[in-house]
Amino acid sequence: MTSLGIATVARAGGLGVLVATLLLAGCSKQEPDAVARSCFGEPAALMSALAQAPGAVVLEDGTRLSRCVSAARTDGDLQSLGLSFGRLADALRARAQSDASAALQLGYLAGAVRAGARGAPDGLADQLARRIGQLAALGPGASAAATAALARGGRAGEDGG
Repeated sequence: MTSLGIATVARAGGLGVLVATLLLAGCSKQEPDAVARSCFGEPAALMSALAQAPGAVVLEDGTRLSRCVSAARTDGDLQSLGLSFGRLADALRARAQSDASAALQLGYLAGAVRAGARGAPDGLADQLARRIGQLAALGPGASAAATAALARGGRAGEDGG
């Protein structure tokens, strides 16, 4: 075989290896990370984590609230998160009208859920973000301090949640 023939076979062989590698990479199904169990915790555990706001809020296993949302891949995950985070938002909203600390935490929760929804595929978590945003709205009787704290918490949640 001539050197030209060997080079042609080598290029063809290299091309075959490249094509085979690409096909295998395309066929391998990489499973996304599952939603951490801590994301579905009791409101008391989630409330305890939110006490860290406006600093970075992490659950007992180190998971950020936004990661809980962005990792959700099924309707069941989102429904479970909706229940957990919805109960938490309800509990905080009950105090947030006049309690700036609760308003800050409520804002942080809503901001972190918005941030997580932006990271979720195909707008999968947008409805959850809208629902938590609705629960985070303070009524007209809210104190100025609570309103300011809610906004501050929302920004912190979007930035670091």
